[in-house]
Amino acid sequence: MSLTNIERIQADDRFIELDALLITKPENVLYCLGFKIESDTLILIPNLDRTDQIERTIVFLNALEYDQAEMNIKNDKALSNKVEIKEIPSGKPQFVEKTIKRMKFEKVGFEEEYIPVKKHEEWKAKFKIDNFTGASDIISKARLTKTTKEIEQIEKACKLGDIGFKTIHDSIQEGMTEVELAAEAEYAMRKAGADGTSFPTIVATGERSAFPHAKTSENKIKNGNIILVDIGARYQGYCSDLTRTFIFGKKTQDQANLINLVNEVQEFTVNNIEIGMKCIDADKIARDLFIKKSQEWGSRFIHSLGHGVGIDIHENPYLSPISEECIEENMVFTVEPGLYIPGLGGARTEDLVVARKDGIEALTRAEKFYY
Repeated sequence: MSLTNIERIQADDRFIELDALLITKPENVLYCLGFKIESDTLILIPNLDRTDQIERTIVFLNALEYDQAEMNIKNDKALSNKVEIKEIPSGKPQFVEKTIKRMKFEKVGFEEEYIPVKKHEEWKAKFKIDNFTGASDIISKARLTKTTKEIEQIEKACKLGDIGFKTIHDSIQEGMTEVELAAEAEYAMRKAGADGTSFPTIVATGERSAFPHAKTSENKIKNGNIILVDIGARYQGYCSDLTRTFIFGKKTQDQANLINLVNEVQEFTVNNIEIGMKCIDADKIARDLFIKKSQEWGSRFIHSLGHGVGIDIHENPYLSPISEECIEENMVFTVEPGLYIPGLGGARTEDLVVARKDGIEALTRAEKFYY
């Protein structure tokens, strides 16, 4: 997988104009290597058609990380043939500087969306490279659609997220706090193999469910509460994202109508998204149906329809009222319409889906609740 990801970056039309690309953002390091490195790391991806100084991608890292990284790369034969790791010698902080200066690059790409101005100016001076050019878009484009291996890892993360939600639904009791429920779910996901959560678990109960980004609190569960759960697991660096809404105990007709409507709109939207469709049009499907179905509540869909998920919990594409991106095969993104009614509560239904040739497939499969 990792070699494929590096080759995706090198195949970009804009990469052809560079001598090399420097990568330091931890999420992009993970994308290139296929494993996480805790300490600061610099990857140099060369354009082999423009330089004869090096023949492989170089990874610069410190002694704390070297042995483990070496083992991981050796275990991937294809990667080990194309990637060289260089340990930065203790007490020689200028090792990277001297190594790159010897290569006499003229035009090098960097992650301008991540690297601060101060670091950019230091690099220009240290590496003696006059033409540093922003190249974040090259990496973002490579990460926009997922490889088969990436989709498999995301699907495993989704199964773990499903376990977390089921744990909350099955263990909920009156008097428990939101925090206690979140802890039970996170423990269950870790026991099942998760690296951790992909974001802080949201358990929002009662009227607090009307806050789209409610913070999980010491609020106690009461009979008749709407329970909104937004949960995700991380597996081998890849994220999942899932939201379900249900009623604990007795229910009112308004609560039932709210949750049923959101479920209906979410499922209709998933079934009508197609490859080639603009993200703005996908968002419009849900927005228009809410207005059509409910004059009272329809305008309370107050966020975008969805976002891409991968190594980051929020990444391209964004399914929003202003996005001109188009849905492509093997994109992975959320579909999460919601309604938030002050005084009553909120409901959101969210699945993480992948765009296949023959349609949109949900990777999250936790039960949805109709009343």
